[in-house]
Amino acid sequence: MNKPQAYKFSAATAMLGCVAVLASDVIGIMVHEKHDPISDTISMLAIGKYGWIQDTGLDLLGLGYLALAAGCFTRKRSGARWMVIVVITALIGTDIILIAEHNQYAGRPGTNIHMTLVYILTGLFLILNVLGSFGPDGARLIPRHFSAWMAVLWLLLAPALPFIPDGWNGAYERLVGTLLVIWPAVVAWRLYRLAEGFLAPGRG
Repeated sequence: MNKPQAYKFSAATAMLGCVAVLASDVIGIMVHEKHDPISDTISMLAIGKYGWIQDTGLDLLGLGYLALAAGCFTRKRSGARWMVIVVITALIGTDIILIAEHNQYAGRPGTNIHMTLVYILTGLFLILNVLGSFGPDGARLIPRHFSAWMAVLWLLLAPALPFIPDGWNGAYERLVGTLLVIWPAVVAWRLYRLAEGFLAPGRG
């Protein structure tokens, strides 16, 4: 597989993950009885008879991040900042998959690591966007201005989640969660454009 093909495969996998996690949330809300997306969190969809739907969406989103990490590594295999970005992207993907898989066992003894994984995800995503906001703009896969805005929004929105009234938990969590979907979608699109020759390699 040559580089353009690798870029396209990574981009397609990431886009699939973005679509899948959104679709799984909508389908989960439809099939779960008594689930209120305004007050009930996403994690509550991953418990019960139809929990596999939400888990599958999260797993595919996690795989999308892993695919982007591979695509970014293929794009450039040097530079300390860039390599840290690649590693953090892979760690985010792994963290999301672990969250999905442990959701299946929520409430069982010895498996209460959900919040630890969420806090790790929160920190990793902030670091990822702070790192992405440094360096030149141009043809980078992760645009500087985009990363800066994502970092600001994440820093403003994510820490407030534990303090949101119970009646609005679900809606607010979904609002914050959209940032985790927007990031891979944008990077995947730019990776695809790079494969098509519309985005010059530049420096990353």
